[in-house]
Amino acid sequence: MDIFNKALLIGLLAGSAVARDDFRPLEHLGGNSPWFKGPEVTGISPEVPNGCIVDLAASFSRHGSRYPDQGAYNEWIALSTHIHNASLTTRDSSLTFLSSWKPVLKSPVQQIAQISATGYKELYDMGATYRLRYGDLYDYNTPLALWSNYYSSSPRVRDSARLFARGFLGPNATDLGSIYALNSSDPRSFMNSLAPSDLCPAYSDNGGGDPKTKWDSIYLPPIVKRLNKLVKGFQFTQAEVNIIPYLCGFETQITGTNSPWCGIFTEDETLQYEYAQDLRYWYGNGLGTDIEKYTMVPVLDGLVKRFVDGPSATYKSSDGSTFVPPKVIISFSNDGQINQLAAAIGVFDSESQLPSDRVPKDRLYRSSRVTSMRGTIGFERLSCARKATYIRIRLNEVVYPVAGCQSGPGKSCPLSQYQKLVQKKLKAAGNYARICNVTNSAIPRDQNSATFFTDAKLPFQTLIKP
Repeated sequence: MDIFNKALLIGLLAGSAVARDDFRPLEHLGGNSPWFKGPEVTGISPEVPNGCIVDLAASFSRHGSRYPDQGAYNEWIALSTHIHNASLTTRDSSLTFLSSWKPVLKSPVQQIAQISATGYKELYDMGATYRLRYGDLYDYNTPLALWSNYYSSSPRVRDSARLFARGFLGPNATDLGSIYALNSSDPRSFMNSLAPSDLCPAYSDNGGGDPKTKWDSIYLPPIVKRLNKLVKGFQFTQAEVNIIPYLCGFETQITGTNSPWCGIFTEDETLQYEYAQDLRYWYGNGLGTDIEKYTMVPVLDGLVKRFVDGPSATYKSSDGSTFVPPKVIISFSNDGQINQLAAAIGVFDSESQLPSDRVPKDRLYRSSRVTSMRGTIGFERLSCARKATYIRIRLNEVVYPVAGCQSGPGKSCPLSQYQKLVQKKLKAAGNYARICNVTNSAIPRDQNSATFFTDAKLPFQTLIKP
């Protein structure tokens, strides 16, 4: 953990009488916290196993920490109005800030949904960290290709790739870096972008559906009741209490200082909120879904093919020109795609479906460790003795073993076996045009594996410089 995040997390403990000395609220906010290195829950060393080298590396990352979107900011404004229209009094030290609180955005029209200063730092640091970690995979002062989603509504994903490139490449990033931003709304990009679900009409993220609704009805009312006993002249609604942890995460990373909202929930309440986030992602677009859990498998299949071909492979692009992909493969997307990918990679395949009436303490899947801001799913190809090749997966730095495929060094998975696992998932999904209920005749009917990592001339990509 870098010094900034460590100081930030330690600061959250100050003045809080309801948390253990080692409890860090920012590590339990699902998708609403700044990036943090995950806890070592698997017991597997992140060091490269003896006798092996990493000869290819890849990562899929969510954009960096950002300002709230318009909908969330509207909730902040409504809460502030509710508070200031009341005659609120309280003797509870954790709530005395309420009477003077107002949303922290200085220029909301310009800031909404954009990368924040903490996001800048997360991404630049990530680039420098990867440059140091994978220095042997990059030749000094040579070009580097990266990939990102291209959304016209907000540049935050493209900007994340640009900031990473500056950290990785340094002062010459603009000259050396090329970001291929993929338009996932172009029919030609069907199952060949960083957001395949955008062209899948049958895809539906229900936000966790009935399981999350049920859990919200169990854990939120007691918190509302407890808090409303602590104030006079004002009563929190359940919807307002529900956004308190969101405010904790966003205000802290926006201002770089401990948000007073972080001291309101108890440790148990924070963990209950985290589980609500788990349900939101698990049943929204993760392993608790039918179609949604398959939507990033074509992208994973394309990456695995690249890994099987090896670090020295060259390819022909759509126009017939030669393309030599980088040995450090970097891409950026959004939380939905990161969670869809988490459902595809195999590390959670042995997990039971999450219950909606209790918090299972021994669950491996925690959204906070997957979809935090700048949340990253990394892949490393290990080349070991006798030319044996393996793959290992890192979630926010922590090595997670693939369920049923752990026979390699450091519980890595033989690459050939992993490719079969991914192909099995493709077969289980079936024809994507059919399962997506595609009616647009411009969409290819037989596309089930992404090629954008090996084709630099796709017609639906835009070249962006750092």
